[in-house]
Amino acid sequence: MLMFTVEAVKPSDFNVKDHFWGSPFQKVEKEVVARNLVLLSKWNENKWLVFTWEEYRQKCRHNVTISEKNVLDGFVEQGLLKCENGVYSIRDQFIITLAQFIS
Repeated sequence: MLMFTVEAVKPSDFNVKDHFWGSPFQKVEKEVVARNLVLLSKWNENKWLVFTWEEYRQKCRHNVTISEKNVLDGFVEQGLLKCENGVYSIRDQFIITLAQFIS
């Protein structure tokens, strides 16, 4: 049985080709930010990214808006991300929420 933890699941385990449409988020902006986090982690030597808001803005390949920061902070409130002193990290609940996209 696969354990859905940040230690057991790698960013490359996710199928991001079709985005995260139909995720439990049921909101496109949240699905886009979640996919961004997985992609950025893949590009981070396939290790879950630990990042600040500024680093997120710099690493994304699109024009990042402040609404994405609001989504990140919402993910913190939902327990999907952790944020200490402005540094975000992925929590197990993020993996569990998107488990349907693990291939």
